[in-house]
Order: sequence, then C-alpha cells, then structure tokens
Amino acid sequence: MKNIFLAFVRPLLLAGFALLLTACQQDLYSGLAEDEANLMLATLLENGIDAEKNARGKAGFSITAPKADVVRALKILESRSLPRENFKNIGEVFSGQGMIASPTEEQARLAFALSQELAATFAKIDGVLTSRVHVVFARHDSASGMNTPASVAVFLRHVPDSPVVDLQGKIKETSVQAVPGLAYEKVSVMLVPVREEVVLPETVKNDFGKGLVYGGMGAVVVLLAGGAAAFNTLRQRKIHAAKQNTSPAGTAAS
Repeated sequence: MKNIFLAFVRPLLLAGFALLLTACQQDLYSGLAEDEANLMLATLLENGIDAEKNARGKAGFSITAPKADVVRALKILESRSLPRENFKNIGEVFSGQGMIASPTEEQARLAFALSQELAATFAKIDGVLTSRVHVVFARHDSASGMNTPASVAVFLRHVPDSPVVDLQGKIKETSVQAVPGLAYEKVSVMLVPVREEVVLPETVKNDFGKGLVYGGMGAVVVLLAGGAAAFNTLRQRKIHAAKQNTSPAGTAAS
C-alpha cells in the first residue's frame, strides 16, 4: 500500500516543485566568465537582489534572479555597465590577417588597438563604469601640406566617489606614453559621474513574485490534496472489496 501511495504521489510532488522552481528564478545573463559573474553577483546581492551564480560547464556561468526582481536587477546591472565590455588587445586586432594591408589600413588598426588597450587600462580604475578612448595618429596631407597632430580623447563614466577624478594627470601621461608623437596638451579627458544607486518604486519589487510563489505553493498543496484524496478513495475501495470477499454471503457465493 505504501509503494502504491509513493508511486501515485511522487509525480505530483515533482511537478509541483518544478512549478515552484520555474516561478522563482530567471536567467539574466549567460555565457559569462567567472570573474565577471562574481562581480555581477556581488553587485546584485549588495542591492538586495537574491541572485545566484550557476556553472554551465563549457558555456561559462549564468546569473539568475527571482522573477519578481528581474526588472530591478537589470536596471542595477545597466547602471553599473555590467557585464563589462570585452576589449581587444593588439594581438587580437592584428591576428588572422589574410591579405597584405595598406599603410592606411595598418594605421587604422593600430589606432583601434591602442584605443582598446587604453580603454581596458582605464576601466580597471576603481569606480569606473564605462571607458572609451579614441586615438588619432599624426598625419600629413601632401596635397595641402597641412600637418595634423596626434590626439587622444578619453571618456570615463564613474561613480561619484571614484578616485578617477584625481587621476586625470596620470590618465594623460599614460596616453602620451602609449601613442607615438602625442603631446600632453592634446589629450582630453571627459569624466561623467552617475548616481550611485538605482531607485525604483518598491511596489515593483515583490508583488508579482509573491503571487507566483504563493500560486506555486497553492498548486503543490492542491496536487498533494488531490493525490491524498485519490489514494484514500482507492484504499477504501480495496477495504470494501476485501470485506465483501470475507463476508458469509461472499463465502456462500463462492
């Protein structure tokens, strides 16, 4: 009898728990490197989001959050420029060249590669959320005889308390050392502070998720109650049949 009960109720339990799990968590990002996933997880946890990091084997890592907090979680990650941009290095920019490039193409690739390298360097400064660098090499126009000096433009979006506000001189010096023929005064740095926290109405936070969770729990209870009732009906029928088989009328009939 116990085995019959377990065989009947186990599928109902599995279905109910699967419903609960589906209602609770949702993927935000997947295919992440572990250090990026750790940073995103820490950011969400610090902001009160019950996020989780999940290993996906060769597919990297994913970040999940309760369905009730998906909108808020995405807003928080967006405000922190997460996941971060994957910058290319010089080796990646110049790898796999199939044809001989012209000098102009080589210059363009080198400018892009240096832009990526500098942007990646400045992105490592504490509190920097977005890093963009534009490199222009010195050039000479043979037709007009005009010379255009090399220049670098740096754009950094950061949290208000980032030390980057005191490092503009160092940023310019680093750029001068990286770009051939670049003068210190030809480096411009634009710093854009952003608000530190994301503010969303609290009503967005839990109402929808609570409905899903409570609905899922209610479904499990209904499934269990239905299973118990069905099992009890089956048990009563078997007891009734057994009594009939053991009664005098049943014996005389046999």
